Amino acid sequence: MKKRLRDYTLSRLEINILKEITKGNHSLTKIRNSLLISPSLLSYNIRKLDNTGLIRTIKNGRKKNIYFANSKHASLLRELLLVYDHVKWENILSGMNVEVLFEVLNDSEIGFKNFSRVTFWRKARTLKSHGVIKLDNNGYGINPRFLILENFLIEYQRYILDSFIRSVSEKAVILWQKDFECLFRAPKNLDFPQKNLSKTATSRFGDFGIPIFSDFDIYFYSRTKKAIRAEDLVLHTLLIDRDSVRYTLYSLLLLKKKWKTINEEYLLREAQRLDLNLLINAMLQFLGTRGMRKGKTLPTWEEFMAKARDYGIVN
Repeated sequence: MKKRLRDYTLSRLEINILKEITKGNHSLTKIRNSLLISPSLLSYNIRKLDNTGLIRTIKNGRKKNIYFANSKHASLLRELLLVYDHVKWENILSGMNVEVLFEVLNDSEIGFKNFSRVTFWRKARTLKSHGVIKLDNNGYGINPRFLILENFLIEYQRYILDSFIRSVSEKAVILWQKDFECLFRAPKNLDFPQKNLSKTATSRFGDFGIPIFSDFDIYFYSRTKKAIRAEDLVLHTLLIDRDSVRYTLYSLLLLKKKWKTINEEYLLREAQRLDLNLLINAMLQFLGTRGMRKGKTLPTWEEFMAKARDYGIVN
């Protein structure tokens, strides 16, 4: 069963448990007595925390001790709680706040389907009042004073996405990731719901008469992108390996095939967002100058034309 991203939000009690561990209270008995909660409630929240990759349990005879996990995001959260022990993190990182912090971190349009812009602004104002985020001419951002928080959010986001993709297939491999989007390869003919997951890159080239045979399929995960366009297929192919002449050649073939219908404005805008703008500009110049534009990841014009003829793209 696939994990849901909201499984990784933290409750106030979970954060207070983590704060107890930071203080050196590792036994369940000490944590329970300190927080005045029942054994069943503690066990329930320990199981939830285990799902976030933040803690590990070590058995000592019949007793269990709880420690921070060795993962990077767990180490950063422990450091955050230690360095800023005066901050009430249970009011800052709990519930929907962590999702709002992800939005601020990613500097993106509101992409979460489970809260509105109004909710975002309301939560953002609260976080700003705590001094955790700032607002300037460039919009909201994590306060530079809390660099550890920013690094934790980056690593936690990476962990969440990796765990989610691996729940789709244990053999899945993330090829590229930014914010809450990623490109990954997985065995062919996977049987799973397609929500937020789209086959992309060379795995879709056959739709345009350019069949590329492979032992795996390429998928794109995004909570905001509604459909994959031809321009996206070009960009996602480059993301597989942006230093590969082979994948650049494949992308050039699709660009040439769809030349009359390619939306250059959209292509360049998305290329900028994905840090592919230099390569895309070079590719457009390559096609426009019939190979006069050179580059270490560009094929020769003769190589391109030979492959284009093989696919019937040019006479």
